[in-house]
Amino acid sequence: MNLKREDLQAKYPGSPPEAIDFLEKILVFNPYFRISLDKCFEHPLFQKVRKESIENVKGQPVVLEFEKEELTKERMRELMNLEISHYNVA
Repeated sequence: MNLKREDLQAKYPGSPPEAIDFLEKILVFNPYFRISLDKCFEHPLFQKVRKESIENVKGQPVVLEFEKEELTKERMRELMNLEISHYNVA
């Protein structure tokens, strides 16, 4: 099921173009097409605040625990619900 993409510039009209570009690149469900962590650090949005001299993540792969298991639709739903429950303040 493909959903129509939101027009992020219309949704966040006061946002600078580099912020919209960054959002569009990270809000990709498929990790094979999503921007990498290294590319996130290099994105123009962070040029003014980035301090490469204190970064220590280069060359260290980021492996999330759920990536090590076979993910069924049910297991993905379970993991998403668990993550969402951390932010449920109601």
